[in-house]
Amino acid sequence: MSKLLLLQTPHFTSVHLRTTISSILSKSPPPTLCIPRRSIPLPSPPLSLSYFQLLPSFSTKAFDTRNDDVVASEEKDKDEVVDDGNGKLGGSEHNKEDEEKYPTGEFQFREYGLWESFLVKCRMLFALPWKRVRKGSVLTMKLRGQITDQLKSRFSSGLSLPQICENFVKAAYDPRISGIYLHIDRLNCGWGKVEEIRRHILDFKKSGKFIVGYAPACGEKEYYLGCACEELYFPPSAYFALYGLTVEASFLGGVLEKVGVEPQVQRIGKYKSAGDQLTRKSISEENREMLTALLENIYSNWLDKVSAAKGKKKEDLESFVNEGVYQIDKLKEDGWITDIKYDDEVMSMLRERLKLPKDKNLPMVDYKKYSGVNTRTLGLAGSKDQIAVIRASGSISRTRGPFSMRGSGVVAEEIIEKIRKARESKKFKAVILRIDSPGGDALASDLMWREIRLLANSKPVIASMADVAASGGYYMAMGAATIVAENLTLTGSIGVVTGKFNLGKLYEKIGFNKEIISRGRYAELTAAEQRPFRPDEAELFAQSAQNAYRQFRDKAAFSRSMPVDKMEEVAQGRVWTGNDAASRGLVDAIGGLSRAVAIAKQKANIPQDKQVDLIELTRPSPSLPEILTGIGNTLVGADRMLKQLIDDLSLSDGIQLRMDGIMFEKLDGSASSNPILTMIKDYLSSL
Repeated sequence: MSKLLLLQTPHFTSVHLRTTISSILSKSPPPTLCIPRRSIPLPSPPLSLSYFQLLPSFSTKAFDTRNDDVVASEEKDKDEVVDDGNGKLGGSEHNKEDEEKYPTGEFQFREYGLWESFLVKCRMLFALPWKRVRKGSVLTMKLRGQITDQLKSRFSSGLSLPQICENFVKAAYDPRISGIYLHIDRLNCGWGKVEEIRRHILDFKKSGKFIVGYAPACGEKEYYLGCACEELYFPPSAYFALYGLTVEASFLGGVLEKVGVEPQVQRIGKYKSAGDQLTRKSISEENREMLTALLENIYSNWLDKVSAAKGKKKEDLESFVNEGVYQIDKLKEDGWITDIKYDDEVMSMLRERLKLPKDKNLPMVDYKKYSGVNTRTLGLAGSKDQIAVIRASGSISRTRGPFSMRGSGVVAEEIIEKIRKARESKKFKAVILRIDSPGGDALASDLMWREIRLLANSKPVIASMADVAASGGYYMAMGAATIVAENLTLTGSIGVVTGKFNLGKLYEKIGFNKEIISRGRYAELTAAEQRPFRPDEAELFAQSAQNAYRQFRDKAAFSRSMPVDKMEEVAQGRVWTGNDAASRGLVDAIGGLSRAVAIAKQKANIPQDKQVDLIELTRPSPSLPEILTGIGNTLVGADRMLKQLIDDLSLSDGIQLRMDGIMFEKLDGSASSNPILTMIKDYLSSL
């Protein structure tokens, strides 16, 4: 469902660019692992009901001077892509060859030798008391709710994708860990993160240790993870619903018409649906085509992966979904789950598997404690070769506001500081730019793009996409020499939408009047919300939008070494999945962070079987409320959310490159029964 915000600051300009929707190889000393090494970095006017801004929630050039110092040294020749109109591709043969030239970064488990095992045990002996783990322990991780792509401090609550993935790798090599007990509950994250976690589940299984899943509430995402485990258990009363996936788009055109509000919208790009929810009463054919292709891509991937994991035919799985099964017993009978057990019964089973006496409790270590176990203790860090990781998660802004929390969103001036630090440091052989952003401020995106290009001129830079890297997020990524995306990452969205509200009829109904005294022909262009555009104003507005779109599209074409006319075919505001983006030249390779690391090693001339350390440059410092409360107080959390909302509204000036909030039900959260409340909730959750 599309999200919007009607309150706006008078400092907004009229143009808004947005998207349309939301190693370890065998050989000598310790295994080749790429584990992040924790490194803590050093440390409004009144609102008016005037102009609209379409805000992101997914529950996703300026003309270049072609300076010689930032022009990429290699140009990529892409075969022409043929689209049959249904999101299916042709002419992608060259793309397959192009992807094959990059290393896969596939996890290869290797048993420690006697000397390596001895060194690990010695380090464990001298580990700090709170970082010690009992021998034979089971690592328990509860995957529930939101999962951020940022690292968390020890005082922060919530789940962190890099720490979840790191725990899987550590547990594979930790002799004290006998296996993993994975609690899977309702997830509120995108398919990119889900794919990354699933990959690490499969990698962990290569260690020979057990991994057991338990899912009290299960939808498509949860089952996608659960079926990758060796065993999957449901309680008898589990909330279970595998009925398929949906996408929604809501429209307020009729509502606004009744209250006397006229949105005046300029949309550049036939797939640029941002603004449709304000002006239309039903979905456009172009928007339907795009959303259908995205949904089909995600659903087909789900059917393929799940059927392969369960050893069943894709047709059988599709029939099962269409049957509308709700009985837990039938899941067991048909082999979709291992058995029906309560949590305590699963733990008793694990205790028997570990041959523990009945009077002894199952030794367990939870996610938070195990996240504190040092990778050096397990011989997974300490290499001289270092690769910097810069994470950019959330909406993009140019500066941090007075109410914003450190570590929230993508603040250009802070990211630029990290980029320059990486460029000036001689210890970093390469840099990975990890992006999970639907976009935001256009100027901020362009400033970061410039710095990324300068960085790429001095050392290899690889962009790695998580759930979404669209519009402003894609703007950042295209500054890197190589772009890696997950199969279901949402990316692209090169388009423009701009407009304002004409509130004249509403003002007349409520008896309100507004008079403006101005100097200058176009002074009232964005100030006069009590009347529609004059013909000359409308023409200027349209020309401004066209110019903004051309700049965005042309810089994308330059960055990807693609002819402008070819970029035009894949732009027009259309959002692509990572797989489709790769076939169209917007992305170079499909994979997660491990593949980005492998490519970075290749570009930096580091052997693939050699261990490297990942140095996190953007780990947030804990705030005072986090230290005092651990974010455990609901009032503190609500206060932080409100302050962030106010800050985003008061500082969002300038052109916006942002992903529109089309909501995928069951893809990124369930739909609320009230569409208006859902829009508000989804907007707040996107900040």
